[in-house]
Amino acid sequence: MIKIRPMNTDELNQTAAFIAAGYMDDIFFEWVVPPAAQRLPIVTEYYKVYLGTAGAYNYIAEENGKVVGASVWLPHDVSPAIYDDIDAATGEFAPQFRAVADKSHASEPHDTPFTQLVGFVVDKSQRGRGIGVALMQAHLDIMDARGIPTYLEASTPFHGGGVYGKFGYKLYGELMTFSPTAVLYPLFRPCTKMNS
Repeated sequence: MIKIRPMNTDELNQTAAFIAAGYMDDIFFEWVVPPAAQRLPIVTEYYKVYLGTAGAYNYIAEENGKVVGASVWLPHDVSPAIYDDIDAATGEFAPQFRAVADKSHASEPHDTPFTQLVGFVVDKSQRGRGIGVALMQAHLDIMDARGIPTYLEASTPFHGGGVYGKFGYKLYGELMTFSPTAVLYPLFRPCTKMNS
C-alpha cells in the first residue's frame, strides 16, 4: 500500500538525489545542465536547497519502506536568499538556473498567495499506479482546506490533459521558452474549498 507522508529532515540528501535522478532525461534539465555526467550531482545540489528551505512542503510516497515518489512545494513568499544559495549550489550552471527563476517570477501570480510545485518525481518502474495522483492530492487537500491556490511550471507539453489537467490546472500567462526544446508551461489551479 502506498503511503504519502512528510519528508523527515534526515532524508533530505536521499530525497534530493531521488528527485534529481528522476529528471536525468528531462528535456528541460538537459538544457539547464547539458553535460550528462554533471547533471545528477548539480541537480541534486539544486534540490537540496529547495528541500531545505523554510516553509517548504516536502512529501514522500513510500511502499513497504521504499521511496517510490517525492515532491516539493514552495510558498510564494519564500526568501529571495534562496536564489543566492542556488547560485552557489549550481556553480557554472547558475546562469541557466537564474534565468529560470527570473522568468518564473515574471510568470507566476502576483495577486494572491500560492504554493508552487518545484519538484515532482515518481520512480519510473512504479508509474501508472496512481502514485503521482496521490502525491498531488496530498498537497492539494491541505491547500484547499486553507484556501490557497497552487501554481507550477510543467516541462512536458500541456494541452489541458494529463495529470495536471485532471486536477483543474489551466495554462497561466505565456509559455516560458529558453530554447527550441526547453519550454516550461505555467499552470495555475484555484483552490477548491473543501466542505467541512
